[in-house]
Amino acid sequence: MVYTYLSGEVAQLIFEPTFKTLNMETQTKEQTAHNLMSQKLVLFFAIIAIITACNKNNAAPSSSGSTNPPQGESVSDITLTAGGVEFKVAGPCGWASAGGSHYIGSNHATNNLRTFSSYFNIENPPTQTTTYVLVADEMDTDPTHITMNVTEISGSTLTEWFSTDASGTLTLVVTGNKITVDLSGIVLSPQTNSGFFSNGNVGAFANEGVLTGTMVFYI
Repeated sequence: MVYTYLSGEVAQLIFEPTFKTLNMETQTKEQTAHNLMSQKLVLFFAIIAIITACNKNNAAPSSSGSTNPPQGESVSDITLTAGGVEFKVAGPCGWASAGGSHYIGSNHATNNLRTFSSYFNIENPPTQTTTYVLVADEMDTDPTHITMNVTEISGSTLTEWFSTDASGTLTLVVTGNKITVDLSGIVLSPQTNSGFFSNGNVGAFANEGVLTGTMVFYI
């Protein structure tokens, strides 16, 4: 299976109405928090839908008549360690767009509701090796800034870690049409507001999550 760039046009038709600009001056903090949670959940399920569809339908393209080298398999092997306990995301991955958001996404091979995602303020993947700074603000529009989260929904329970301004940097190493990502050293913060879900960030998972592992995908 090869996970390639997806325009997300169909997904955008489905999900775009949810991503209206928030009027921060007229909404209460509670309304804003609820809307942000709703947006994140829509993106969460958009990631699952796109990756699952790609996993089922995409086959490795033939190199015949192509100027690009043959593609390998796009895979993630990500480990988040919190309080000495490992939380893994290993499965298909790639760059996609949905609802006006552009991101690298991956879901765990045996659990589609466990995902990794990193959101970018650029429309297309970089064509040369580029380093991005992780931030907390999901409304940030700086093209050199990104946000990131690791999420799982299990029944009525939400477990999630997200980026802060102290999370570090992420470098996308570009070699032809291949992008390699090393997540080592990135630190994510546990969520404390699970909205209408039960909070899964308890016990060991109430601690910061330190990432290790890699992602490899093709564009």
